[in-house]
Amino acid sequence: MINTKTQIIAGIADGVSDKATIMYNKSIQNLKLNSIYLAFSLKNIEYAVKAIKSLNFLGATISMPFKEKVINYLDKISKEAKDIGAINTVVNKNGLFIGYNTDFIGAIQALKKKTSLKNKKVILIGAGGVAKAIAYGLNKEGCKVIILNRTLNKAKKLAKRYNFEFASLKELKNIKKYDIIINATSVGFKNNKKIIDKSFIRKNKVLMDVVFDPVETQLIKDAKRKKCKIVTGLDMLIYQAIAQFELFYNKKPSFNILKKGYNSV
Repeated sequence: MINTKTQIIAGIADGVSDKATIMYNKSIQNLKLNSIYLAFSLKNIEYAVKAIKSLNFLGATISMPFKEKVINYLDKISKEAKDIGAINTVVNKNGLFIGYNTDFIGAIQALKKKTSLKNKKVILIGAGGVAKAIAYGLNKEGCKVIILNRTLNKAKKLAKRYNFEFASLKELKNIKKYDIIINATSVGFKNNKKIIDKSFIRKNKVLMDVVFDPVETQLIKDAKRKKCKIVTGLDMLIYQAIAQFELFYNKKPSFNILKKGYNSV
């Protein structure tokens, strides 16, 4: 029952997902928490942070394209979030709004369900907030990474942090050997667009797409036809959400309940 003591978590994005919203609320209900998750689609992250502070929200989840910009409006950020340079979780701790990153946790756990990571050759597409988190995680796992991005300078800047290689996305066609390819951009969110052509996907490799709505993006469909091992954006979303719940509520939700909630729509 919603009452004056109900704690509110905001989902902040430029374009929200009903499925993700229901997923969070189903898990809140399953844990019998006096809380609610409300999603807000907006354009100005500064105003959003001011709002959740003034209304004393318990916290917020931060989605693209605000994962980097939000840092400027928080009171404090965790060491991992500072190293990554991107935030996906904001927690109100006694009036201090602190930024964290659970994206790297979600991505690495999802990948490890399908493959080992040490010394694997990885193509990481993108250089934004999600890509920064995944690059951080891949570095910790000892992967050999090349970052590809349409804007070369962004790829270069991210790659330099970890001594990774970098190149323009146009160079994908020239990369013959890799173990894992990851789309860390929003291309494909709620549409059938894809970041790369299916001709560049090698057979029997691992392909991960961070887009979770739809779960089966066009990129994933192409990869399935090439008999790749698939890591979906939903896998990553659920694992990072588990870490978020522990930050918000100090409780661990069920993977299956989260997945069932997402698929209930």
